[in-house]
Amino acid sequence: MLQLLLLFTLLLPYVCHSQVPASPCESRFSYVHEGNEYFGQIKLDRLERGRTEIKVAFSQRDSLTSNYYGRITPYPEGPLQVNRVPALFRVHFPNPSKPPKLTKLSINGNVLCSSSRYSAPSSWFELTYTVNAQGGNPPPQTVVETPTYVTAPPPAPTRPNPTYTTWAELLHNYTTTVPKGPASTRAPSTAPPPMTFSNIFLTERFQQNTTVTCGTEGNVVRPFLHGGKELVRGQFPWMAAVYRKETVHSLSYICGGTLLSQRSVVSAAHCFQNLPATQVALFLGRTNLESFSEDGFVTRDVERLIIHPDYNSLPDADIAVMRMAAISSYTDFIRPICLWTESTQVSRVVGLSGTVAGWGSNENGQLVSPIAKRAQVKIVSEVDCIRSSAVFSKLVTSRTFCAGNRDGVGPCMGDSGSGLVLQRNNRWMLRGIVSFGQTNRGQCNLYEYVVYVDVAQHLNWLEDNI
Repeated sequence: MLQLLLLFTLLLPYVCHSQVPASPCESRFSYVHEGNEYFGQIKLDRLERGRTEIKVAFSQRDSLTSNYYGRITPYPEGPLQVNRVPALFRVHFPNPSKPPKLTKLSINGNVLCSSSRYSAPSSWFELTYTVNAQGGNPPPQTVVETPTYVTAPPPAPTRPNPTYTTWAELLHNYTTTVPKGPASTRAPSTAPPPMTFSNIFLTERFQQNTTVTCGTEGNVVRPFLHGGKELVRGQFPWMAAVYRKETVHSLSYICGGTLLSQRSVVSAAHCFQNLPATQVALFLGRTNLESFSEDGFVTRDVERLIIHPDYNSLPDADIAVMRMAAISSYTDFIRPICLWTESTQVSRVVGLSGTVAGWGSNENGQLVSPIAKRAQVKIVSEVDCIRSSAVFSKLVTSRTFCAGNRDGVGPCMGDSGSGLVLQRNNRWMLRGIVSFGQTNRGQCNLYEYVVYVDVAQHLNWLEDNI
């Protein structure tokens, strides 16, 4: 009996550590076991002066059960020293008892190592930690923690044997299997020629092929949005849900988008880091992403993904256009937004309240809100934004603006790329795109402002690319 007990005691550490995934780069990332918890540890040879962005992505076998996605902190905690060798960081996991699998580690955009994700059902998340170190003892620093791209396994489909028309229509919420529909239901292989636009996007431009006016809602009865109001079908019919093709059989929701024309959707560039157009799909005309009963929605594969040439991971040019096969006609559920036609000066809209809508994380802890929500947010001046938080001094430029009520209501993870719209002369116009928001312990901090790309400053670029 004593020998068996001794053998069990010797084997116990191996049993406890059997659930720890292998690290694809043990010299840079390792798992640390302390008590009943696991941490990730990132090791850098040194911390250079200037900006250092650490980004890690993880995959885990089960779904995330809360709105907390983990965080990165210096180790030991306290002010960072530029001359500390090596520079260590701790990764705090959403579930410390079940460490997730590291799938990517990058420093300033350079990928140090990567590995595959777990097969479905699984979830994945990404954390970013940025340090601006200028020297001194301790050096001044700006830290930005940004968890993004969170997915979860789907609920079981409620409608048997659905029929789809394109590859992109394989998804019901996050993941589903590939159905085999008759060839007659597939989308036509040819598409109408692209439309051209001027800087003024007037009704007549869209009436060449349709009979609807841009920026108008459908005939309806009167998201990442904490505390927002749920939309009903036909409201904000320009909203697009952007998905990543995970496998041949599954997709996952990543961001929001806005329909500009029969062939183009605009979103945030940061949604597509290291993601080619062939791995992106769009849903149009959806309100409830979990409902099979919605009719009249359209899906499209992205044929071309155009990232703004000035984009460098900051909000200033965080904008991208997705080109797709043309939509044959507009409906109550699918209509384009109008681009801005008034003065492009930000000062002219400071003090106005815009509306943001999306499917992002909600106040109930859901990673993706099944039903789209909307919330009103007040546009503030650059001075007020920068005064509110030192973080914004590096993020606010002449091509961005800040908005928010600082009351816990607004866009959250998953609402990146969604549009901020203003109603002008009975038509809705696109003025901003959700780009950057702060977090507190891995959760959205909507008691701070959110930074938006100012679409009005990019009208010429949009004209050339939609």
